[in-house]
Amino acid sequence: MSAVAQSLSITPAFSRQQRMSTQTPAWVATAAGAGFSLREIDLGPLRDDQVEVAVEHCGLCRSDLAMWRNEWGRSHYPFVGGHEVIGRVVQLGSGARGVCPGQRVGIGWISHSCLACEPCRGGALHQCETLGRLLIDGVGGFAARVRAHWAWVFPLPDGLPAAEAGPLFCAGITVFHPIAQFVRPVHRVAVVGIGGLGHLAVQFLRAFGCEVVAFVQRAEDCVDAVCVGAHQALPAGSDADVLRRCGPFDLVLVTTSGGIDLQAFVGALGHRGRLHVLGVGSAPAAFSADELMGRGASFSASAIGSPAHMLEMLRFAERHRILPQVEHLPMSAIDTAMQRLEAGDVRYRLVLDADFD
Repeated sequence: MSAVAQSLSITPAFSRQQRMSTQTPAWVATAAGAGFSLREIDLGPLRDDQVEVAVEHCGLCRSDLAMWRNEWGRSHYPFVGGHEVIGRVVQLGSGARGVCPGQRVGIGWISHSCLACEPCRGGALHQCETLGRLLIDGVGGFAARVRAHWAWVFPLPDGLPAAEAGPLFCAGITVFHPIAQFVRPVHRVAVVGIGGLGHLAVQFLRAFGCEVVAFVQRAEDCVDAVCVGAHQALPAGSDADVLRRCGPFDLVLVTTSGGIDLQAFVGALGHRGRLHVLGVGSAPAAFSADELMGRGASFSASAIGSPAHMLEMLRFAERHRILPQVEHLPMSAIDTAMQRLEAGDVRYRLVLDADFD
């Protein structure tokens, strides 16, 4: 358990007049799957390399649900979730840089990189050997204040509305990272799954100039996929022959873990095509490498992306007016929000608006 997680303390009530500078209100779950209650937590001293942000909005992601329920075995309690944070800088450590007090910023899944290990020195801060994760090693955006290393606190471009932009810092960077690495404007790309990730992937790819075919898990999602920018939408359960006729694809981007036959999509890859799987808890890859070799095709996977790609993504989203489709709830309705997320009753992201006052 991290030092931050070990030291997190809560009290059942708080007074704003009596609050210490290191204390903040937060919606806290004290056990796996337990209901959230408003508590005062102690963040401890601000480190020299940290930025403290007053939370205004926080997107809700399935990773929050998994962490709340400890599905990955990495959660610590008391638990304060939320990793699609939008807010304003209120305090800077002595060594923090890149942002200034009062500036509106965003924070995503990652809260710390060492800047010294081999991946960090090569620019891959998201693959740091001692990576800090907001929900595992710190306190998330269900609190009134959030802290992160300055390298993971990003100024929000003026053209992106604060109330909608939060999911870009998780879902947005997750899909943009492989697009920036592997995609060219002439490519034909399949997006498998049109949800919180997929509906943003379609928008980015369309703006890149790609031909985009969306594969949806429910027939009623076909219309939504076309509305967000897909040229064509088909059932994700299409058989291998149908997929081959739809192809060949330069990239198949898998954004869902729900019952997808990846082998069928491998058969739809073109020459030097790539099957790329996104996120944690992704679909199992049950196919032979022999199926890739003949066409020089590749298989890869990723989650999140580097700070460089985050900055590129934000500029690109601002230029092309790419935003998640969101519904707002007050943060005090967090239990309802979690129930809806678990039931799949979201199109396509919920954003919680801070109401601590």
